[in-house]
Amino acid sequence: MEQLDALDRQIVAALVRNGRAPWRLIADVLGQQERTVARRGNKLLESGVVRTNSFINPSSVSARSAFLLRVTAAPRDLRGVCTWLASLEESSWVSALSGTNEAVAELFLSPDELGDLLYNRLAAVDGVLSFAMTPLLEYFRTPSGWKPDVLDQEQYAALHRDEDGQLAGIRSGLPGAPLDETNLALAELLHRNGRSTVDELASELSISKATVSRRLEAMTSSGALFIRAVVDPAVLGLPVESLITVTRTGTAGPGNYLAGLAATRWAAASGEDVLAQVAVESLEELRLLLEGLRGVGGVTSVRSSIYAEIFKRSTVRYRDGVPEQPVREEHPV
Repeated sequence: MEQLDALDRQIVAALVRNGRAPWRLIADVLGQQERTVARRGNKLLESGVVRTNSFINPSSVSARSAFLLRVTAAPRDLRGVCTWLASLEESSWVSALSGTNEAVAELFLSPDELGDLLYNRLAAVDGVLSFAMTPLLEYFRTPSGWKPDVLDQEQYAALHRDEDGQLAGIRSGLPGAPLDETNLALAELLHRNGRSTVDELASELSISKATVSRRLEAMTSSGALFIRAVVDPAVLGLPVESLITVTRTGTAGPGNYLAGLAATRWAAASGEDVLAQVAVESLEELRLLLEGLRGVGGVTSVRSSIYAEIFKRSTVRYRDGVPEQPVREEHPV
């Protein structure tokens, strides 16, 4: 994994906070010259160390809801199962756990799609032994709100508002209005390059810049569209990734506690359990995090399994542990 210096890590963290932040804003927040930040930032984007793309939130624009799927597979077949899960357009992230021969994935499905996925499509995959599918009923954090311990809270706040308002857009079982043709086209362009300028988007779609800005703001503020910087936490000095399962007594305390940790990239509730993806510097840091969790009110048990391999992260597929390279685009200064 490529090692970044302190300034590159700060630029990556700024893009994680706001993938569309102008280089001038990032430079001001970091106290650096704009041309230095732009040169380094463009190099990071072109190399694939960090990339920005858009992700349409299915639960906000359709009848699809979020589910967590755990699949137990024969050890020799686990990678094949994970690769198959990563190929699904319904999946947003897929990982293999080290604690068990198990794949875990977040999927967005409507209730009438569950049976076909589980008992026809998944059942036909070689090596599948068993599965467990649970709905994700409440989100406490998504990768859009991750604030790694690289910048301080004031710097993150200057780059972008928190995602708490957007979390309301990730709802379960409440169908939303589908995106119209123009918004779908806008989302597709941003999926290819999340840093496309308003001028570029307006020119490509033959609409006014004011229309682009208005539509983009409406989609992102409602939670219909996420524009995310995708990065391996290891490049920020956080190589240990773990899925944590917290059993609680019905209180929101554990979920809110996890959402407030710099290590938490994603956290959601399913029934009595709160699940979280965390990225930390070392196993010792993970141990301390777990100890802190056990002291939170309402927590009855805490389990952790380190990710053995990533197969999909924020809709970006990985092959042999390496993210697919984005299409090279020109990135404006």
